[in-house]
Amino acid sequence: MPISRCKRPLIAVLVSLLLPAVAAAQTHPHLIPYPQQLQLSTGTLTLPATLSIHTESPGDRFAADTLVQELSQIDHVQATVQSKSAAPILLARSNSAEGQRILQAAGIKLPASAQAEGYALIITRQQASVIAASGAGIFYGVQTLRQLLQPAAHGATLPTLQIVDWPSLRWRGSQISLSQGAVPTLQDLKRAVRLLASYKQNLLMLYFENTFDYPSMPLNAPPDGCMTPAEARELVDYARSYHIIVIPEQESIGHLHQVLYNEKYKDITEVPYGTVVTPTAAGSLPFVTEMLRELVKDFPGPFLHIGADETFELGQGRTKSLVQQKGKGQVYLDFMKQINAAMSGSHRRVIFWGDIAQHYPELLHQIPLNMIAMPWNYKALSPDQFAAMIAPFRDAGLETWVAPGVDNWNNIFPNYTIALPNIRVFTETGRSMGATGMMNTTWNDDGESLFDATWYGLAYGAAVSWQSKIDDRQFAQAYDWAFYRAPGHHFQQQISDITQIYSTLHTVIPQDGIDRLVWADPFTPNGQKLYLTMEPAASRMRLLAEQVIESVRSTRPLARQNADLLDFVELAARRFDYLGQKALYTKYIDDLYHTAQQNQSGDPAVVLDILDRIAASDGLLLDLRNRNSYLMEGYRRLWLAGNHPYFLDNMLLHYQLEGLRMAQQIDRFRTIRQNFPETHCLPPLVQPMPGTCEK
Repeated sequence: MPISRCKRPLIAVLVSLLLPAVAAAQTHPHLIPYPQQLQLSTGTLTLPATLSIHTESPGDRFAADTLVQELSQIDHVQATVQSKSAAPILLARSNSAEGQRILQAAGIKLPASAQAEGYALIITRQQASVIAASGAGIFYGVQTLRQLLQPAAHGATLPTLQIVDWPSLRWRGSQISLSQGAVPTLQDLKRAVRLLASYKQNLLMLYFENTFDYPSMPLNAPPDGCMTPAEARELVDYARSYHIIVIPEQESIGHLHQVLYNEKYKDITEVPYGTVVTPTAAGSLPFVTEMLRELVKDFPGPFLHIGADETFELGQGRTKSLVQQKGKGQVYLDFMKQINAAMSGSHRRVIFWGDIAQHYPELLHQIPLNMIAMPWNYKALSPDQFAAMIAPFRDAGLETWVAPGVDNWNNIFPNYTIALPNIRVFTETGRSMGATGMMNTTWNDDGESLFDATWYGLAYGAAVSWQSKIDDRQFAQAYDWAFYRAPGHHFQQQISDITQIYSTLHTVIPQDGIDRLVWADPFTPNGQKLYLTMEPAASRMRLLAEQVIESVRSTRPLARQNADLLDFVELAARRFDYLGQKALYTKYIDDLYHTAQQNQSGDPAVVLDILDRIAASDGLLLDLRNRNSYLMEGYRRLWLAGNHPYFLDNMLLHYQLEGLRMAQQIDRFRTIRQNFPETHCLPPLVQPMPGTCEK
């Protein structure tokens, strides 16, 4: 029974539900990321309903405040930050007298690998202590402590243990695309900072094509869908408290169509109204560097990403003769080196995507060693295949970060059959080959994806980049508690069920790009072929999707944090349910109509009954029309909950056209029914595709 329907006091209900989680935590704490070293003891530390947290360093006050906020979510617990050494929770630097005393008493010495961002967490029956050499270490130790807190009848408890922990990679980040579709609001980006930091990430990368409001280029950015310089500065300041560096990524060679289609830039495009800046035009380098120089004013961190991926048009237009003379790789690298040299005064490490440069290993020695290569790939490949992408940059002496992805682009929901092995194997291979960083990417290629649907993959990426080795089962078991502070494994099971939908669908249609499958017209030859091929898997898809919907709605009250993010899981399940319903209905309507055609000269009542079944007030087509309308409103609500209105109407067109098609078919079948008593004739069910060529 959901909590909201229980008559017992909420605290009593929560305690009864959480007791199994408390018991489980004694043997296997539900932590993301999981610590490098953890030793459990017997017993617990009981925290009173009113308690104080002692911080020795003023710089650790912010970390203590995140712990106060966590404790405030536990009923009847009130915490304050004070200078009281006898407090039940202590945050101390490892070089302080108190920190050294606690470490010595526990027999712990922080290793060299833990000096920059590592920590020790020591919980006895009397006190919980976070000891670290740095503010980042204190902050990360507190994030682990937050996950260990368990509600009790009159306060909270912690398991007694010792943890020594540190990151396996120096740089650990996630990328949010602010182009190609939804542009998150500043508030949603701040939420992302808070969540990513709680899983010990220290980088957030923002991807721009045309959605930064450059003061000197007012033509470029859409006014209702861009980040302003003031917002950038506010986000950077906000992230700094969470030990996160915000990296701007501005495409500088390719992926610039949304800017280059302006007539003003016709002289710097490789091909007319294309996507690539031509290296040969006199205005190209000033155009690129003007954007980047303005960007670094508002993002004062040590890194700047210049994109430089997928420059496929290079050599097809203005640079054709130069490419024939020098080679495409040389022309590409020369322009990238010019950008790096032009930005040398900004004191930024310039990052570039590695997909183009990796094809020219013989030229990579030309790249300045202050640049950082970021090879990317989003497939579930073998270690050897990933190693082949990393080796050219490593062998050239370049610092390298790997970039896996959550496989959310073009999909109803991230496809974790692909994303999890991609993130795990790519990161582990990179780490073994000396990579110093990992950037987990999200994209919006078809514009439909919503960033807040990707948190399972982002949390997994955070764990992979911190831990030396990840145990997928341990991560799955920890997810409900570490992300939602919920007992059991309901929310992880929902992810698993959606992942099974992908596996089920791929048994009949072995392809990605699931968004576009939703919008096919079932009354055209291509749509018929698609949905009839999909139909054998559709019932299983729907059952899994409906299981997720029921689970989300019944278990939502268990989530003590991030409960609103379950809306994205539910919407995905409802869209999969609709896709399966559409496939099943296509087959059912096809069979019904075939039966009606066989009875054209027989009993007219049979035909009329079938036409009513298809298009009457409770007919199959109205089911689809009504479901589509409901989905559209849900999608609109979630988009506006965290994103600017910009670009939303483009995505709602899918739903509007789908509704229009269904309405037209309903009218068509009702007209057929009206005419049938006189004509005794049924037209073909499937209509030719518009624009079809006849030979």
